[in-house]
Amino acid sequence: MLDDTLPPSGHNNPPPFDPEKVAKLDQAAAGFLDTAGTWIEGGEIKSADQAELLNDFIAGIKKRVATTEEARKTDKKPHDDAGKAVQSAYKPITTKLEAAKTKVTPLLTAWLEKKEAAKQAELRRQQEEAREAQEEAERKAASAAARNDISGEIDAEAAKNKADQLAKEAERSAKTKTNVGSATGGGRTATLRTTLRAEITNSRAAFMHFAEAPELLECLRTLAEREARAKGFNPDTDTIPGVTIHKDRKAV
Repeated sequence: MLDDTLPPSGHNNPPPFDPEKVAKLDQAAAGFLDTAGTWIEGGEIKSADQAELLNDFIAGIKKRVATTEEARKTDKKPHDDAGKAVQSAYKPITTKLEAAKTKVTPLLTAWLEKKEAAKQAELRRQQEEAREAQEEAERKAASAAARNDISGEIDAEAAKNKADQLAKEAERSAKTKTNVGSATGGGRTATLRTTLRAEITNSRAAFMHFAEAPELLECLRTLAEREARAKGFNPDTDTIPGVTIHKDRKAV
């Protein structure tokens, strides 16, 4: 039978914050949440006194948020500091190793490209050989048929089968990947990977092509808001082509 006096599982791994402090902050927040519900249920503000009371209530929420955030930062700082220390210890090692990999990888890439070029040259030879064999088989078949040469027709069929086999071998060669294995068996097989990289040569044409892309529209909105909020911009008189500036108001 289990002993109910035993401490709960995980007791040797306490949470990285003060549970009692969090509970008190949560309890304090609950009061504000309940009061906020009351204000919402009441609906529209109907008097200056009510407005002042709500203003004080909102100020109280702001202070409560600030108090909670301060407690969070206080509890989090030792972990941030520890994380920075860990990062400082490990990052230089990985940075140097990544730099080494970056410098030697082009050597392997060059070797793979050399192998790929040789493979493509051999593939072209195989394809040409298969094509010539197929043409020769077709010529023999036509010639034998014209002479009613049964022996020649059988020979032509055999030549066609051989040509088809050469074509299949070329097709199999085309599907093989150029790679480099592991000398020890412990490394992964390296292959050539093709990635596509875009270079903008005509920004206006590219813009027109992606004109309705959501990502571009979001970027344009960000640029427009940055300009509208910049010092010297007057939303009542200044304009941005293709953009409507809206004034959103809220109590602060």
